[in-house]
Amino acid sequence: MNEDCRQLVHLGFGVVIALAIAFLGREYAIMVLALGLFGGFVLIDLVDRGYRVPIASAMVENLERTGRMPGYGAVCFVLSALFCLIFFPVDYVVAGVLTLAVLDSVSTIAGLHFGRHRIFNGKSWEGTAGGIVAAFIPLVFLLSPLTAAAAAVVAGIAELVSPIEDNLVIPPVICLLCLLLA
Repeated sequence: MNEDCRQLVHLGFGVVIALAIAFLGREYAIMVLALGLFGGFVLIDLVDRGYRVPIASAMVENLERTGRMPGYGAVCFVLSALFCLIFFPVDYVVAGVLTLAVLDSVSTIAGLHFGRHRIFNGKSWEGTAGGIVAAFIPLVFLLSPLTAAAAAVVAGIAELVSPIEDNLVIPPVICLLCLLLA
């Protein structure tokens, strides 16, 4: 598995979801994400049963971590975005999804290539700092500078210490933070 490529797909996937939410609005975005979630489960089931599904099978073979349910991270990503869309303002959801996409991808890539000082769960200062800085950049265009900085730091900490899948955790944490700082 090529982790750099995997993380670039994660980044692209997240940016597309954030853009869809921003441009489609709540109702249509909920429909698209729910359809994507259902379609994703169908694809996962087919691949898991050994069927060759164009694109999906290749992605599982080349990008999925071993020992995990195929598509687990993508399902968690979409489920988290869908949850946030139901309970939070659209602007906060866009910020939460974009934060997850950028921070998680950059943290992993920076940690793999530059990480020398491990701090928690095998993660490094360099990866965490890189993810925080990278997440701040797009957030400052969506939120106030103070909220963008707080969101990037809180997301970095959540990604670092979360005992569960960070794709489930980061968007709701960022949405809650935005709500509290509004």
